[in-house]
Amino acid sequence: MDTLTVGSQRLIHIDLKGAPPKPSYFEKFFPFIKSYGATGILLEWEDTFPYTKELLQIGGLSNSAQATGAPYAIEDAKQLLELAADCDLLVIPLVQTFGHMEFVLKHDQWRNLREVENYPSSMCPSNSESMALVRNMVKQIVAFHPTLQYLHIGADEIWHLGMCPTCVKRSQIIKYGKASLYLDHVTEVAQFIKENYPNLKIIIWDDMLRSMDVKTLQDYNIGNLVEPMVWHYNSLEDFKLNAALWEKYSNIFKSIWVASAFKGSTSSCQIIPILKHHISNHEAWLRQLELHGSKILHFRGMALTGWSRYDHYATLCEMMPCSIPSMCYCLKTWLSGSSTSGIEISVCESLGFPEGYLTEGGLKMPSLQLNFPGGQIFLGMDWYCTLRTKYRNIINSDQ
Repeated sequence: MDTLTVGSQRLIHIDLKGAPPKPSYFEKFFPFIKSYGATGILLEWEDTFPYTKELLQIGGLSNSAQATGAPYAIEDAKQLLELAADCDLLVIPLVQTFGHMEFVLKHDQWRNLREVENYPSSMCPSNSESMALVRNMVKQIVAFHPTLQYLHIGADEIWHLGMCPTCVKRSQIIKYGKASLYLDHVTEVAQFIKENYPNLKIIIWDDMLRSMDVKTLQDYNIGNLVEPMVWHYNSLEDFKLNAALWEKYSNIFKSIWVASAFKGSTSSCQIIPILKHHISNHEAWLRQLELHGSKILHFRGMALTGWSRYDHYATLCEMMPCSIPSMCYCLKTWLSGSSTSGIEISVCESLGFPEGYLTEGGLKMPSLQLNFPGGQIFLGMDWYCTLRTKYRNIINSDQ
């Protein structure tokens, strides 16, 4: 197991579409995660990226973003990348190219690219203007990131695939129906990247591939174009990936990533991560690799995802400072190969918590100086959660 967990990438996912930290925060955050064993970051810019020219409206430099206090000017965004490089952290930008496109398709200029008029999440793969938009976004993202090795193109959760009249007609005559609609688009994106950036490796989320059979995937040569990032955020008791999936992927892909969650996967309104759930999720992944790791030719590594919103319009869930204890515990569990009492003691001690606080909860916290970036925010939100629980107990009681 050590060759898989210790000898591979350990990415911390930074989702900037909710409560994006100030650049000064990353000055402390990047050295901190490096010290805990992270090797890189999966950077989801979404609408905070400083797009320019014809894409100006969708990013952090738009008039509306500036008016509401956009976090990153071009210099700030460059500083973020420089700070990561100073800590020797691999940076993999994630740019959505199919689903989760609300931040683009909400604008009138690109409204015609929606698969379904009332829903801005999914882009129509049959619209001739869709690829022009994707190519432009990819070009700007790649140009902004020096020494890029990997690009994550998203392509998950296409909620409205094959629903517009044009796509319905196409799906009825093309070989694999809706699967072909999806694969036609993804392979066109991947081929564009391969042709223009031949040294760049491409990552996609795997969920849309799970229901497709081996022959379909082989016919599209998808295994030579992209590397899947297999994501699953359930606890050990409810982990649903099976042996057949790993058998199929091993026949298609030479290199595979996996993705867990240290925040942003239990409730769209969660304030502080449910630590036991996230630890269990990492134990489940360790178990999966113990059972099926031998089927993977090249295991690239793990991305510990930390979602800030479930989508562009969703409520804010856990902020990064509130989630650092969970992130640290999950990283240590992953590197150790299991969750032990020793991990809890070491994490509590290094972060400045009383022993037992993280897993037992309910302990009274004195005024502490926690030893991680944003510790005071954690204390404030922890106090708020305790107060809210007391309030609800009183309001809902017979008293």
